[in-house]
Amino acid sequence: LSSFLLPSSTGEGLLITSLTDYLVLVHNSFVHAYRDRATGSRNDTISLCDLEARHMIEYQEQVYPLLLSQAHYSLALGQGSHVTYDFEAVERELMDQFIQSKPLIVTDHLRFEYNREARSDVFEQVRDRVKQTEVREVLWRAILEDLDSLEVVSDVLRVLDVVIGILSSAGGDPEQKLSSYLVVLGYPSSPHGVGPLQSRRAEGVLCVKHILSFWSLLSIERAGKLSILGQIPFSSLSDEFQRKLSEKEKKQIERSFDRLSFLDHVLTYLHEFIVFFLSERGSEEKDYGLVESITVYAENTGTELPAGLSHLHKGIKLSQTAAVWALLAQRRHRIAY
Repeated sequence: LSSFLLPSSTGEGLLITSLTDYLVLVHNSFVHAYRDRATGSRNDTISLCDLEARHMIEYQEQVYPLLLSQAHYSLALGQGSHVTYDFEAVERELMDQFIQSKPLIVTDHLRFEYNREARSDVFEQVRDRVKQTEVREVLWRAILEDLDSLEVVSDVLRVLDVVIGILSSAGGDPEQKLSSYLVVLGYPSSPHGVGPLQSRRAEGVLCVKHILSFWSLLSIERAGKLSILGQIPFSSLSDEFQRKLSEKEKKQIERSFDRLSFLDHVLTYLHEFIVFFLSERGSEEKDYGLVESITVYAENTGTELPAGLSHLHKGIKLSQTAAVWALLAQRRHRIAY
């Protein structure tokens, strides 16, 4: 029974996750609609973990008795009883007594198995529920100018992880601004500064339909910054897939990739391979050849393998993929700067 009560993005826990997400969305949409129209409204938020009954609008205990108190009954001969409601009074009482004091709910509840389950499955669920599209490269580069530190990129990624989990179970409007969707979820709006996306350009342009592309962009940027700092870019990979390259192997690889635009394509494709394929492999596959494995991946996904990857040294193993990515990210940084 407990497996049905622990929120997750797959399996038995999906039921409670979807139900919770839906109820939070209804509550926040109601409160947010009130705040858009009311002057001097409060901007309180509360974590889902700290939520109590007094923070929510209860129909049975609050709204239903209010409706009954504003009901007017009349009895006409031959017509039976007739009921009318003073809707203006109901609306006024509803706002003054109940909605005004209610906070937006921040959906930071734990999703058991979300970080352990196949991310490719979660992304596929989002694509099934919300149409996704890419954004022009020039805009991505402008957004990255705003997100100029590892800490900021990591903070935004954490926000996107939560939102992607919600979209995978609850869906959403692809044309809705991502910043507006975050407000509905309970993230505080910031009319005079930047909000949870940390970029005015991102908040002004990006919609829900861009979230997977945005996540990929920031994930690549974060891994690149970690590589430049000499840190592990893919800490979620097991030790079996963190094997280093020899100096000879490094020189062979660097000679094959020497153009910036060329490197961008390779890094993007290799990052996708690591996140959606390699992270799901078992240790028994660590000695498979990287070239052979990535070629099979391209065939299975119907994608085109970037020029150069197929010409990597045949001795490079699957266990060295993350090291290859880090080496290329460092090389790209040297060429660009």
